[in-house]
Amino acid sequence: MRLKRLWEKLTELIFPHSIYCICCGNIIDESRPYALCNDCMEHFRWANERTCSKCGKLLSENNTKELCYNCQENKHYFDRGFTCAQYGVYEKKVIFNLKYKKKTYLSKIIAEIMYDRMLIEEIKYDIVIPVPIHSKRLKKRGFNQAELIARYFTRLEKTTLNSKYLIRTKQTDVSKKLNSEERKLNLINAFNINKYDKSDIKGKNVLVIDDIYTTGATADAISKILKNAGVNKIYFLSFVAGGDLIIH
Repeated sequence: MRLKRLWEKLTELIFPHSIYCICCGNIIDESRPYALCNDCMEHFRWANERTCSKCGKLLSENNTKELCYNCQENKHYFDRGFTCAQYGVYEKKVIFNLKYKKKTYLSKIIAEIMYDRMLIEEIKYDIVIPVPIHSKRLKKRGFNQAELIARYFTRLEKTTLNSKYLIRTKQTDVSKKLNSEERKLNLINAFNINKYDKSDIKGKNVLVIDDIYTTGATADAISKILKNAGVNKIYFLSFVAGGDLIIH
């Protein structure tokens, strides 16, 4: 672990990420928050307006209720969700650069954004668990972006990280091509509990971390398992979330 952190510091010295905007790539100075230029910062749809009281999505202007349309029609098994921004063109660039261009240093910046987001919430959690990916996908990609984000997040929060508790037992189809019901079916038996001591998690509050929240299918599949294991409260935190739409 010490060698890994030393390597991260050396990499940052040689290739400082704060000189280029993480979204558009334009040159910036170190004073820019989250390494975003002024233009990209303004175009991000930050979740600092009206948000769903259940999943945390930004509510659309024509939705006068406290729940997004998806949460109005679907029961969710987590206690509450939070997100930092709505998934759009600018936000997509950051996620794409992290997951597919292997710019893993972005996970640290994303973690800082998520940490700042949670500072305003009055909730307590004991353990942070990243959403796991299947071993085949992990081998192909080389990393689990949710675990990288969660690792930096827990360093800021000084909270316990448990990335071994949950395992992904099924390599699921790409969810962006599926509708709401297909996503639920796709995730049946997709997760399981790894070896663990029940006393370590029973009665505890857990924060689950992922990069994207869309319909809540992943969050629900994980929450069911954790609730059955005796977890008290389950909170779900994502970097970005889909829009306030009914997904058929």
